[in-house]
Amino acid sequence: MSESARRLIPLLAACSAIGSIGNFLFVPAQPQIAAHFSVSTGTAALTITAYMVAFALGVLLSGPLADRHGRRPLLIFGVAIFGVAGIGCYLAPNMAWFVAARIVQGLAGGVGITVSRASVGDLFEERELARMYAILTMALVPAAALAPYAGGLLTRYAGWEWGFLLLAAASAAIVAACLRWLPETRRADANADSFGVLWRESRALMQSSMFMGYVLQVALLYSLFFVFMMQASHVVVTVLGMPSDRFGLYYLLLASGFFAGNLMVSRSAGHHDRARQTHAGLVWQVAGSFAALALVLLGNTDPLWVFIPMMTFAFGQGLALPNLIAHGIRLSPNYTGVASSLFGFSQLALSAIAVQAMGYVPTQGWQPALWFCALGAALTSVSIWRLESREDSPSRT
Repeated sequence: MSESARRLIPLLAACSAIGSIGNFLFVPAQPQIAAHFSVSTGTAALTITAYMVAFALGVLLSGPLADRHGRRPLLIFGVAIFGVAGIGCYLAPNMAWFVAARIVQGLAGGVGITVSRASVGDLFEERELARMYAILTMALVPAAALAPYAGGLLTRYAGWEWGFLLLAAASAAIVAACLRWLPETRRADANADSFGVLWRESRALMQSSMFMGYVLQVALLYSLFFVFMMQASHVVVTVLGMPSDRFGLYYLLLASGFFAGNLMVSRSAGHHDRARQTHAGLVWQVAGSFAALALVLLGNTDPLWVFIPMMTFAFGQGLALPNLIAHGIRLSPNYTGVASSLFGFSQLALSAIAVQAMGYVPTQGWQPALWFCALGAALTSVSIWRLESREDSPSRT
């Protein structure tokens, strides 16, 4: 693959990361937003919930649109609308307008992550594709880890509204860079099919047990991380009575482990094949989650006894997920946009369902989240190994 294709990765990573920043940057500002619009805390939470739902829809819809109209125009349009919606949030006169602008911003943010992934799928073959997906993910990890802290500083010293202007300025810079350097990556031999054809391709993908097997396993792996993150924040702050910024410091351990796993994938060359890295990642996540659970069952409740072994769990996910996503998307080489949408939407949807379901489980300590992660890690490991054995079977048609 040419050096020019690799030079596009930082730009595509920026397009991918800005949507996540648009969510996490304003989490610390919920009390100030409620006070500004004179609404309850629960109503103010709609600014996050509405964004996440719209983001998931943007992820789902943008893949077929990118396969129909091309990557470049949709990516530029999505990032531009994201910035314009940020200005709308800044100027919103009331809560209804503010939530509406956040919905538009979420839809546009979902475009970036899906179309960037589809563009990478166009540019690289599977062996190198996993490395490039790892680099895209590495751009998301610092965004998710540092955006809440940056948002808190911005809210405290400048005012939460300025965050939307900063995002609008960043969007304008990304759009300018895309206009200057981003080519159309959809292959010349790919047909600009009608939406009817794309819908049939989407149905065919969803009817493929092999493809949907990878989609569901990736979604479950992602939901394990998300459930632990949400449950751990409750345990640290509510059960153990620690300040909220303490959880942010512990979360950096998880983010570091996940980042390290993706970094290893991004640095690997041909001498590390996909299956070897995937299997190593599955082993690491099983070992880390069961180690954390065992330490808690032995009576260790300090967060470090949990987060340090769970850092190895996150490292394993960082190894496995890029390889699994890359391989799954290569099962549909002519419709990488549709495949990327299905992967992204399933990750968000299953994570939301899992978090909501675990929210009804009484939580007075670490055990519920760790049991969920340990058993889920073991289940997905067995399922992925069986899935790969089916794929490699000589009798498979």
